[in-house]
Amino acid sequence: MKKELNNNTTAGQAMVVELILTFQLALCIFSSTDPRRTGPVGSPALSIGLSVTLGHLVGIYFTGCSMNPARSFGPAVVMRRFTPAHWVFWVGPIVGAALAAILYFYLLFPTSLSLSERVAVVKGTYEPEDDWEEQREERKKTMELTAH
Repeated sequence: MKKELNNNTTAGQAMVVELILTFQLALCIFSSTDPRRTGPVGSPALSIGLSVTLGHLVGIYFTGCSMNPARSFGPAVVMRRFTPAHWVFWVGPIVGAALAAILYFYLLFPTSLSLSERVAVVKGTYEPEDDWEEQREERKKTMELTAH
């Protein structure tokens, strides 16, 4: 698997390409799998698959299209070959996903949590007990529909 930059692409340009590709993929994942959305969102698998396809079609020429640090790190470890621009495949996707999360969860579809609930989310201790029963019932309905 080639994880080198195109000869005409600088490391800065490649980082921006990876940032944009991961941004659009993460935004697609957030919007198509968010259980708070009540309107028709279509098939999350289809929209995510199309997003990955779009990312590869656009980014393959410039960077080889990583969109995931593990996708670049694994082959580099196995082949024992880290290029000088390997940082591009870490910084671009991490920053792109973080920006997509900020945009989606704070501007496009914000949650209405109190300050103490937000702190609990950051600490990892937040458990929305009110939603448990609803989610359990929804899962039962889904399992019943797929079992028949």
